[in-house]
Amino acid sequence: MVGNQKKIKQIIFLLLIAILIKACVPLQPTTSSGSDAWVNFPTIDYITTTYSGNIKTVQLVNFKDGQLISTNNPVVELGKNQKLVLSFDDLNSQHQVFQAKILHLNKDWTKKSNLLAMDYLYDYNQFTIRDYEYSFDTKVPYVHYTLELPPVKISGNYLLIVYRGNNEEDIVLSERFMVYEDKVQIGYKIVPSNVVSQRRTHQEVQFNVFLSDIQVLNAGSDIYPIIRQNSNWLNAIQPPPPMRLTDQNKRLVYEYYNGELNFPGINEFRFIDLTTVNFTGANVIAINKDKTPVTALGGIDQARGAQAYREWNDRNGGFVIGNRERQTNELVTDYFETTFQLDVPQKTEDIYIIGEFNNWEINEKSRMKYDPTVGRYLNKYLLKQGYYEYLYFTRQDPNYEIPGNHIDTENEYDISVYYANPQLRYDQLIGYVKFNSRAAR
Repeated sequence: MVGNQKKIKQIIFLLLIAILIKACVPLQPTTSSGSDAWVNFPTIDYITTTYSGNIKTVQLVNFKDGQLISTNNPVVELGKNQKLVLSFDDLNSQHQVFQAKILHLNKDWTKKSNLLAMDYLYDYNQFTIRDYEYSFDTKVPYVHYTLELPPVKISGNYLLIVYRGNNEEDIVLSERFMVYEDKVQIGYKIVPSNVVSQRRTHQEVQFNVFLSDIQVLNAGSDIYPIIRQNSNWLNAIQPPPPMRLTDQNKRLVYEYYNGELNFPGINEFRFIDLTTVNFTGANVIAINKDKTPVTALGGIDQARGAQAYREWNDRNGGFVIGNRERQTNELVTDYFETTFQLDVPQKTEDIYIIGEFNNWEINEKSRMKYDPTVGRYLNKYLLKQGYYEYLYFTRQDPNYEIPGNHIDTENEYDISVYYANPQLRYDQLIGYVKFNSRAAR
């Protein structure tokens, strides 16, 4: 009996030792695709961007009554027959499971609102992307995904997030969109800048907000307009408090005299035509279709700052996907490794190429790199066949000295009006208007 007890104690002791040894073994890193590297999941930014190099050609397209409204401005009116459809390509030969969720954000896109998902969504906040198709007869294989966004209950700023599988940390893209209520009227106009030195180069926005259909507790401090140029957030302006309130505080006047609402007029956008593989499109010097991927060498862009303004119709920085050879099926549309070229003297400040195609982002990827062997700036992007518009940008004023700034340039502006209602837990978007600079003069 004593011997048995001794054996039992020895077994228990050995088990305890084994458990302790196992507990002391360092955790192995989480790996991806069998590599030994740590997986560093991205920190979410409340912006429109991609977090994976395999995710390309992301679009959040706006439809109204079944008709295409916009491919670059995801703004819809609450409760109307409007919908947003997300599409993107994953440069992968195999289908992956992607999920999406929607966040409600505050008025300046810096944090989530104090709402639960059930407060702004009718459905559970997890949407599996089930619609996908494989490319075929393309040198760069990809899987094309689409998702129709569900309707929401309330107005405001939203962020759509797409992630792999069930891991909400493994984010591959995020897209901003806005939902507004038609509760205010917005009057607007474009005038020459009140800053004399900018009269020929900048466009000044003046506008009024009419609060006739809504009760606002403190109109001077609780109303927050935001003005954008060409549907991008790069140089969006939140104006100071209104210059004056009239009509028993029902009309807010936003007119200033020191350039508070001045926007660089910029120039008509440059463009490149990648719709064909059999000959060079506009602003393309050479195409090599024997390479994988197909390579396209863009034209040599020159500075236009000293040139007179020349008008042509553009899409204000947008892009359109398509190819001329096989127009009946978008899944045969291939990807080109496209080289952009800018022939200007080397500068101390960085130069960036921007447009809707890269979300107007100012980062290392969009920075032009000076190549002393050819004496000009170069940058490469893998772009799906189509028509792309772009500009060159520097952080230093006047920002667009390379393309030049002109008061006569045609631009699109929009004004979003938010109400930080102290009685609610979120910022309402109570008004929205979009207008053309020439029509507003």
